Amino acid sequence: MNQALKQIKIRIWCLVGVCLLFAGALVHRFYVVQILRHEELFSKAQQSYTSIHIQHRERGKIYDFHGNTLVGNMPKVTVTCSPYSVVEEPFLHLEKSLKAGVRERIPQLRESRRRRVAAIIAECFNLDEETVYADLAPWGERRNPDGSTYRAKRQYIMIEQYADQQMIDRFQQMMREADLHMGGFRFENIYIRHYPHGRMLANIIGLTGLGGLERSQHEILVEQSSSETIQRSGDGRVLVYGDNHVDSAGRNGDDIYLTIHEMIQAILEEELDRAQEEHQPWRIYAVIIDPVTGNILGLSQRPNFDLSDRSTITQDNFGNILSGNAYEPGSVMKPFFVAKALDMGVITPETIIDCGSSGVWFGLKDPRGYGESNPGYILKKSSNIGMGKLGLMMGPDMVLQTLRDFRFGQHTMPLFSGESRGMLPRPPLRDLTTSRVPIGYAEMVTILQLARAYSALACGGNMPELRLLDRRRDSETGEITEYPYLPKIQVFTNPSTAPSLVEMLISVTDSDGTGRRARIPGYDVAGKTGTAQIVQNGRFSQWYRASFCGFVPARNPRVLMVITVEGLPQSGAHGGGNVAAPVFQRVMSRVLRYLNVPPDYPEQLNQRH
Repeated sequence: MNQALKQIKIRIWCLVGVCLLFAGALVHRFYVVQILRHEELFSKAQQSYTSIHIQHRERGKIYDFHGNTLVGNMPKVTVTCSPYSVVEEPFLHLEKSLKAGVRERIPQLRESRRRRVAAIIAECFNLDEETVYADLAPWGERRNPDGSTYRAKRQYIMIEQYADQQMIDRFQQMMREADLHMGGFRFENIYIRHYPHGRMLANIIGLTGLGGLERSQHEILVEQSSSETIQRSGDGRVLVYGDNHVDSAGRNGDDIYLTIHEMIQAILEEELDRAQEEHQPWRIYAVIIDPVTGNILGLSQRPNFDLSDRSTITQDNFGNILSGNAYEPGSVMKPFFVAKALDMGVITPETIIDCGSSGVWFGLKDPRGYGESNPGYILKKSSNIGMGKLGLMMGPDMVLQTLRDFRFGQHTMPLFSGESRGMLPRPPLRDLTTSRVPIGYAEMVTILQLARAYSALACGGNMPELRLLDRRRDSETGEITEYPYLPKIQVFTNPSTAPSLVEMLISVTDSDGTGRRARIPGYDVAGKTGTAQIVQNGRFSQWYRASFCGFVPARNPRVLMVITVEGLPQSGAHGGGNVAAPVFQRVMSRVLRYLNVPPDYPEQLNQRH
């Protein structure tokens, strides 16, 4: 074999060896990619063309008894963008251009696009153009753990959290007219809570996650967003052969219906505003119920806040004082002890109690000496001396049992966190405490407890549980679930107790009674005034708590209201008969007309016309 042929063979074998090495390396690479790292690389590839589409559902709505919306949902759009995608990416392909002058113009083109986009965003979303321009900077600095900084792409800024669809349509139209594509922008459809009545029921409804019904009924109201996995091609089209599937169907939250009547609530709100202007109290709060069923028809407080404007929330107006505030109620407690004494045979309607002639006894004071008085006259004139002596006649055990029988010291509704149980005096009671409990100065109660207890007085001793939730609607099936009425408790053993007491409470609103300003033409009103001096720092202050509790028509009650006004009186008047009773009269007059309740004395209404 000649030398030339030998060299050719060597070269061929070298070439074959190189090819074999290259083929081996290629096979090894294929093995690593297709076998060893298959799952890892396949997962990364999927991420590049797979997206998760989230569709927000609606939170459950809150309605009044008749289906009027108290809390609804409003569709909004959250607008975000990636500054890097908006400003930098449209020109990346130009950086590879070989045409003269093209690459040199890229910074100018980017600056022009950034300015134009900033101007459109500012105009459509009512923002400051220079601020938007600064936010659209495509690059920013980030900090390493060691404190050093590095240059990084800016991938996210919030443009508008709650945009209207009209704003979005205008923005997209202006971008098209300016020949600016929408790459880098993201539009997410969401729902936000809508409060059509502003301050109405604000402290009862609360805010999502921040108290009230929104918090206590969260598990019922909460929505579940739907989730769908979608695989798309490079041009954005859905891959028909891709792994497209629904991860979660989602569902809207269930709706709840309250026992509230929107019209009655509106009447109450208007009259509390009027009382606020007249007396400038520190606080005022009231509740209206159906004493037969325990359904709450309306309840409100001042101060309160606007559900649609969180800037109106303060530490003083956010809490729910209707359930969370326990206070010494004063003389509105007197009817319960008269009722218990009547029921247990300690007294009769004709029993005479000597209230003295001086108006002073055992540290208790009356405006004047009422002398020998029966229980009805003691309630009519709200005699502290008469009630103090009645307390001693009943004895400490019966006095305490009266509070327990009318369920003071017990929760009314398991709806609100922080509901107060109130406070009862601890046994054994001394004579001083025994004489003070019946006048409402040795116990603390809530306005809801008072409303529940007065329902027993109004309805022959049958005490209902208060109800605020009436029914629930399943968002998927539309099925209605009624919240049950709980059994009533009978607090009287003597059938004559309730009728006798009702007649006494009617006399309170006679022309010479302390509650005369609660009288409503055409109706018998049964009720009781209460005035308590507020204790501050262990001493009686110049602030007063004026209350009125009453129901009408007295012998066939349809509505019951409890109202309390607290503060330093601006008009000079501070008693329950002067401050709270007139508010009761105005509210209940309008409520009776709204409910079309037949009057006890139609001729009185005819005389007014």
